[in-house]
Amino acid sequence: MLERNSVPQVYWNKYLPKVSRMEYRKAVKKYQADQGTPQDQSDEETNVDVVKGKYPLPETSGKIALEQHLWLKSGQSAGSHYEMTNTPDSCRNGMAGGFGAFGPLDKKDKNEEQYYVNMRWGYADWIEPESELKGKVEKAGKSLLLKSAKDFPKSGYVKIENEYIKYSSKSGDKLKGLKRGYKSSPAVHEDGDGVKLGYKYKGGKWERVTRALNPNKDKKDWYEKKKVLVTNNRNEKKVVTSILESGPAIWTNRVGGLSPEAFHAISAKNNEDCNFQYVDESTKLGPVD
Repeated sequence: MLERNSVPQVYWNKYLPKVSRMEYRKAVKKYQADQGTPQDQSDEETNVDVVKGKYPLPETSGKIALEQHLWLKSGQSAGSHYEMTNTPDSCRNGMAGGFGAFGPLDKKDKNEEQYYVNMRWGYADWIEPESELKGKVEKAGKSLLLKSAKDFPKSGYVKIENEYIKYSSKSGDKLKGLKRGYKSSPAVHEDGDGVKLGYKYKGGKWERVTRALNPNKDKKDWYEKKKVLVTNNRNEKKVVTSILESGPAIWTNRVGGLSPEAFHAISAKNNEDCNFQYVDESTKLGPVD
């Protein structure tokens, strides 16, 4: 295969007498890099046609995690979902809280739902809003004036130092209807103290909330159901996935996630690195032999 692709033996001689699949990939990538050849033209080893998308992938590599299934129709039980998609026991890890960023889905989308990928796609600005206090706030303060609250939602949670605060409304740069010391203790805060939005209390811990601002509908429509080849860097296993969901939150330090079937198809582990490439729309979803 290396000879057929005109890769000089100097790039793979050290791997002899037998070149493994992973060593093959290393040799090809090194040769292409030295030649200045784009590495997204094709995958000769797997006969998957890698293509260039109209809009770039958010990342071409990074950490992933196991996601949950997306609902395929309103009112569906987890059991009926698993039956509809022939979900193996190893992939029955629960259902996500909605239809996904590009939903709602339907029965006809079951193949995409089985093998989907989520990333923070480039149809919006993905941020975890932060600002600073404008003025001192006492323990009994009823409102928070921020230097800028434009990226904050109308209600939610914020953290100032070690205090969590719930607010029910926003007017300009002022957060109102406060519940001070939410699952924490009220405190005095000084002018200029950092205000981080938006926290939520889940599973006994606080998590940052990532927001998608300034969405572009044309871009979002383009991303929907585009196909992405995901390669596990550790074992070189590959799976073709569909874009059906967005995320994860920025605070996770991960770039994406995979449906249970896709995750298991490449024997993945949470927080391990994968590579991502667009592939031709005619490519079959699922594991790549």
